[in-house]
Amino acid sequence: MIKNVLKYNNRLMLAIFLIAIGSIIRILLHNNLPGSPSIYITIFGITQPMFMLDLFFVVAIISLVSGIILGGYYTFIVPISIMIITDLLIGNNWIALFTWSGFAILGLIGYILKKKETLTKKYVPRIFGIGIGSILLYDIWTNFGTWLGGWYNHTWEGLTLCYIKALPFMFWHLLSTTIAISLVILPIVYLKDHKVNIPDFKIQPLERKITIAAPAILIIMALIGLIV
Repeated sequence: MIKNVLKYNNRLMLAIFLIAIGSIIRILLHNNLPGSPSIYITIFGITQPMFMLDLFFVVAIISLVSGIILGGYYTFIVPISIMIITDLLIGNNWIALFTWSGFAILGLIGYILKKKETLTKKYVPRIFGIGIGSILLYDIWTNFGTWLGGWYNHTWEGLTLCYIKALPFMFWHLLSTTIAISLVILPIVYLKDHKVNIPDFKIQPLERKITIAAPAILIIMALIGLIV
């Protein structure tokens, strides 16, 4: 009993640590990111920067880590807590639920990664593949929300324009998150391969179901928020 309580407290403290680190970094980097490099691309006659820098990678990598190490409730509690804390200081808009649900999905993907025992050297290419796929899923979902929100005409042309305009952010998300995975996830893989003890918290069946349901609920809330 005492051992279980201590293990729960360790999990809680690690979650608080991740929330604190993510919040501090996101606040410190706000308005302090370097300017976008002077590299431009032209797609369908639209010329724009190759990269548009933002703070996505900070919350994205912590979402994946919380899913991999903590799992369960913390898969979505950690990233959403970071977003709520920092949004109160930095600000956000109606698309908040789309970004929050996007990060909850990333956390769930991290949790699934751990469950499938893919955190080994053998599966490093798969980890990067899943990471890239996660980013694409996030950008498809959040930009779909931007399109629904009325920033673009509700036509196929408007949807296409929305995604074209989002490409600089997507390219930056892919680059920054790939670097972050290299710096954070790969060391975890290395430690596991060398039998270094990585926290392993048991997830109860009810908690597992809530973990899967939470992103779905946030997605529904985001869609309802636009309708209402």
